[in-house]
Formats: sequence, structure tokens, C-alpha cells
Amino acid sequence: MSASPSPVSKLFGEKSEVRYEAFLEQALAESQVWVLRDDEGCLIVNAGNEECLPVWPTEDAAKACAISDWKGLVPLSISLADWVEKWLPGMEKDDRVVAVFPNLAGESLVVAPSELLAELEA
Repeated sequence: MSASPSPVSKLFGEKSEVRYEAFLEQALAESQVWVLRDDEGCLIVNAGNEECLPVWPTEDAAKACAISDWKGLVPLSISLADWVEKWLPGMEKDDRVVAVFPNLAGESLVVAPSELLAELEA
């Protein structure tokens, strides 16, 4: 019996705005978010002149993106409490932005940490 794709991974074909909303719903429902990391730390990508931290709503979604340039990276769970209290304020201070729920082509909405924090607390 083959495993069917998770409902979240089916969202990779949707527009970035749809994935963003799905990220918010899933992060709040599961009280966690997912990033990719290796032995040196979390994945940070450059988008123009900004440093972005890609973030996904599920382990499966993050793992699915560990391909191509990101091959060998592994998912890391961050509790929603830590994400809101430590990570987002720290990213704001470091002038980094968040790439929310990138698809397999790396496309996503890029938002300021303060904007994402406001959405999660709303």
C-alpha cells in the first residue's frame, strides 16, 4: 500500500498566498513550524539583497524541499512559542525576513518577521 501525499504537500501547486494562509492555519493548529538545517545551522537563502529563513508548516513539506541545492538538509521543529518569542524578534533585529512555505521551485511570500508575528497573534 503506497502512502498518499499529505494534504499540506498537495498545496505546493497552489499560489504563494494560498500556501501562506495554510501555513498560518497549520502552525497555529500544530503549535510548531519547520525549518531545514545541517550541522552548521539553519538554511538561510538570499532573495535579492535580503537574507531569508524558509519555513514550512509540516515536517513532510520541509522534507520534500530538501532537494537540489538543499539536498542533505534535515527538518527541524520549532515550537510556536519559541518561534514567536525568540526567533521572529531575533530575525527582526538581524534584518532577516521569512520565506513562508516555499514550494518545490522555491517560490514563496517573503514577509517581515513583525508582519508574520502580527498574523500569528491575530
